[in-house]
Amino acid sequence: MAVHTPGPVLLHHIPLKFVRDKVGGGGRKNVDQSLPLVPFIDFLIVLIVFLIMNFAASGELLAQKASIRMPNASNTETLEISPVIAIDDRVVTLDGDRVADANTLAQSPQLDRIEALVQNLETQKRNWGILHPAEPFPGAIILQADVDVDFRVIKKVMFSAAQAGYANVNFAVNKTGGD
Repeated sequence: MAVHTPGPVLLHHIPLKFVRDKVGGGGRKNVDQSLPLVPFIDFLIVLIVFLIMNFAASGELLAQKASIRMPNASNTETLEISPVIAIDDRVVTLDGDRVADANTLAQSPQLDRIEALVQNLETQKRNWGILHPAEPFPGAIILQADVDVDFRVIKKVMFSAAQAGYANVNFAVNKTGGD
């Protein structure tokens, strides 16, 4: 038995020339290629609808912590994009970064500054001033607090925010009824 060069051998033993040409390709490539445009267009439509439904131009709080149960309110306003201070029964966070322990803050009756919170807010204020040199600083924050948090903790957070230059405090609430 002689040594042959390797290659496709499937259905080559059939004596019909058109079968051999179809199986072997006949030494040429097919120039008619089809593009699957319909599935691609369907994918793009679904993607666009998803992005439109999830786009929040009003500054809605998209990342509400699962451990926070916010109070309900019927008279509300739309929130502007601002730093978010979240307070639950264990921790105080600024934009997701831990700045204080809520239990420690609740134990002390004195009105003390939260130094880590003040420093982080002052850093954000300086960064905002660099990015918007001609505009006055709005000094707004969003306070997202659990309904069961001791008011002393909220008072200390608000005092620390005021010390850092954020006097406009907006409370995040769940909207009920109304317009």
